[in-house]
Amino acid sequence: MPTPFGQVNVRDVLDILLVTFLVYQGYLLVAGTRAVNVVRGILVFAGVWVAAQVLNLPTLSYLLGRAGTVGIFALVVLFQPELRAALERVGRPRGRDTGASGAALQDLARAMERLAERKTGALIAIERRTPLGEYAATGVSLDALVSVPFLEALFARNAPLHDGGVIIQGSRVISAGCLFPLQSSDGTYRRYGTRHRAAIGLSELTDAVVLVVSEERGSMRIALTGRLGPDLNGTELREQLRALVYDRAGFLAAGESEPDPDERGAEGEPARDSS
Repeated sequence: MPTPFGQVNVRDVLDILLVTFLVYQGYLLVAGTRAVNVVRGILVFAGVWVAAQVLNLPTLSYLLGRAGTVGIFALVVLFQPELRAALERVGRPRGRDTGASGAALQDLARAMERLAERKTGALIAIERRTPLGEYAATGVSLDALVSVPFLEALFARNAPLHDGGVIIQGSRVISAGCLFPLQSSDGTYRRYGTRHRAAIGLSELTDAVVLVVSEERGSMRIALTGRLGPDLNGTELREQLRALVYDRAGFLAAGESEPDPDERGAEGEPARDSS
């Protein structure tokens, strides 16, 4: 097919479509992370380098070329967590989902409410497609059904496992007293305490639904995809758990796309709590 740019065949069109798809997927991987600003900086750097080449500025071209070579290795070191999270999302299995039962989610929501009423801090991660075995290994291995009294006992003040996180797989608690990765202090959530930053940090690296109860304010919130949602009451918590965990398993089993987390109110909000 003749065009102003010469002959274009089906292979050329396919090539353009594949490159466009890869660029778009790359954008989705970095969207909403601190890597976005780095990508912008790289584009500016590349633009200056191209301009130096076009204007035939050999010294500037040489310096920028050398800096670019070193910069690639520096970026790999500085953004290792983001690269790991991106590669994990690319390789994440599409059909795997543990799916907690409705009764387990009801017990979990009720336990969260009671902990919030007493202003007892809690940190609970619900495993979805991404295995949480490496984080479960940092805590005490358990195999217990989710229940209100059991979760209250785990997070009771002065309890040995109070300060760690709990991991739920399906309808069972598989580990307690776990160490979750902390969200980096890049300014967005730096006013929050360790428990909230651990919730955000785990949700950045995995697709887990992470629940957190504030000791100071007795508030309940959900961290998802590296963002901390707003305060929730009991009804809102149940609705979000149903959409994020229970109904979501049905979506995947039916071969449908899962609901967009942004449509479920999992957006972050300005930091207000320091616990």
